[in-house]
Amino acid sequence: MSRSARSILPLVRSLLLGAATASSMALSAGVVAGCADENDPETHVKRLDDPATLTPSVNRLVQFFEDAMTRDNKDRNGPNVKPLLDKIIEPMTQKCVAGDLDERTNSKLIKFISDTRDPRGEACLIKALKDYKPESTEEDVRWAVRGLGAMKSKAAAGPLMDVFLKLQHGKAKGSTISRDVHDAMVEINDPSWEGQLITTIGRPINDPKDVATMRNELFWQITAAELLGWQRSEKAVVPLLKVVLSPLKADAATTAILALTKIGKPAIQPTIALLQGDQKELVEYSKVENLKGAGDKPGAEQKKAAETAHVAAAALVLATIGRQESSQPLLAALEKSEDVPRAIIARELTKVPKTPEIIAAFQAAYDKTPASLEIPPAGINARVMLAEAASNFFDASIVPWIVKTGLEARGEEDDVAQIRDVSLQTALKLMKPDQIADVDRLAGTRTSGGGTVGKSMEKELKIAKDLLGACGAKVECYIGKLSDPASQAKETQFQGIKAAYMVGVVGTPEVRQQIIDAMPKISNAAVRFVSVSVIDALSPKGDAEVATKLQKIVDEGEATKDAEKIAGNAPFKTVIYRLSARAQ
Repeated sequence: MSRSARSILPLVRSLLLGAATASSMALSAGVVAGCADENDPETHVKRLDDPATLTPSVNRLVQFFEDAMTRDNKDRNGPNVKPLLDKIIEPMTQKCVAGDLDERTNSKLIKFISDTRDPRGEACLIKALKDYKPESTEEDVRWAVRGLGAMKSKAAAGPLMDVFLKLQHGKAKGSTISRDVHDAMVEINDPSWEGQLITTIGRPINDPKDVATMRNELFWQITAAELLGWQRSEKAVVPLLKVVLSPLKADAATTAILALTKIGKPAIQPTIALLQGDQKELVEYSKVENLKGAGDKPGAEQKKAAETAHVAAAALVLATIGRQESSQPLLAALEKSEDVPRAIIARELTKVPKTPEIIAAFQAAYDKTPASLEIPPAGINARVMLAEAASNFFDASIVPWIVKTGLEARGEEDDVAQIRDVSLQTALKLMKPDQIADVDRLAGTRTSGGGTVGKSMEKELKIAKDLLGACGAKVECYIGKLSDPASQAKETQFQGIKAAYMVGVVGTPEVRQQIIDAMPKISNAAVRFVSVSVIDALSPKGDAEVATKLQKIVDEGEATKDAEKIAGNAPFKTVIYRLSARAQ
């Protein structure tokens, strides 16, 4: 072997040994890596710290959670979900809060933490609120507020208010999350918001033609009014009354009235003062707001209407609250009012606790109302409105009077026809068996077209007579009819409607529980509405316990996410608030 060959051999052996060693090390590393359990969440938790494996680790951990939720039937405290969250929620929250994530991974983390409803993930969701960029990060905010609302997170109060005030409901993306933000605010409703909410409902709306701005303001102000009602904010009473007084805020007025009803007793005296004209600032505000749409030179009628607009608004608020101390101020205002305000106050009298004095005042106001008088802005005939409202007394003693006024109605042909039609409907709802002959007289009155007033209501006449024949004065019989299948069918629903009215006519407060017990089987919306109205009428002093039972029905309906059930329970809310306000 040559010298050169001998010198090369060690070098070759060294290179071969190095290659073998490198190969062995690589194999060893592969064996170690292969030992990591890919089905162990902690494996992927450790990989969160490596930018190269962060995203796939997030995806895998989210998949672990979804699989565990499936195994535990969506129970977040289940035997598979809870131990998993104990291992992964905190490290994933830390990654979310630290930032430095790509947009897609960040959004996935936010959605996952929201789905967990785990308070340990609160910081991540709050960060999503703080990072809100309108028309950009709405999807992150949607998931964040859903989770924070479900957790009733008090720590989120400040950032959530900031999101609320920045949210542009009048823009495309903003409108997609306004419901979620609203719901979270209702769930959290922090008392520290009171001042900001009052400021919000006090902002003027000057140009209703600016649609985007109008939509934003209505979203902010309707939500703020609702929250102030739930807070029972006494400081908000006058600002809420201003919302009711402004025609430019008409879309928020109903929410403001319900908020005042929730506040209850503390809202009574300021509203009575407004009714009586003693709230000078509010009276002037009402006048200015009602003249804004009249142009630079309002006519005499517009000025007159603006002068008294506060009276009708105050009457509406007082009657909706429905406490007994509202009655005398309403009666006094009725005596001083004319035409439109008088008709509106008379209508509202049907909502306060019934007395013979109130019924007599209502009838006197009806008799003074011209047959042609219309209520702005919808142009509803005032007597038609009052004849329909009379059924809210649930008092059969008015049947002879409503029949008589229907028969004696005089005026334009169309006005008289409407008055008689609605008078017959009210008489049918309230009549007892011994009043059938009186009602038949009105039903048989000839019309200008050669028919009779009752021609279009022949089916309802028969249903009412059959029901009275079957039940007479037996309230249990009428309650049984409420849940009868025929009472739920659209073509025969008048059976249920008439039965509900008769429960109000012949029933006592003791039957309210029986009505509540029947509710699960009353699927017809009209029958449910009259049934809950009967509970209202039979609770002149309110009843917090009954209000709680009705609220439970509403909550159960909303939990089903069934739009029809939710709509059917919508009238319950006013009754619930009124029962609570009366009981204060």
